Amino acid sequence: MEAQTGVPIFDPSVEPDIDPSRPAMRDGVLAGKRVGLLWNSKPGGEKLMHYVLEELRASGLDPALAREFKKEYDTRPAKKETYDAMAEGCDLVITAVGD
Repeated sequence: MEAQTGVPIFDPSVEPDIDPSRPAMRDGVLAGKRVGLLWNSKPGGEKLMHYVLEELRASGLDPALAREFKKEYDTRPAKKETYDAMAEGCDLVITAVGD
């Protein structure tokens, strides 16, 4: 076996696996929808998410059905449990960054 002399380079980018012939169903109605708001824990992100919530409320969203989620670190993905909770308890999720 021949030894490798170079440094391996990994490309972290991926192409999304999306079937454009099967778009997500959207009825345009926010009433009764459970929304999740995920922000990256940077300063200012929480203010933006509350602004978005108010805009959605004005469009018919019930704020009592909204759930807020926060990443522990701005540079890392949220924990698997957070993604699982969003998938199980939300009809739609909006993410935002701060700063």
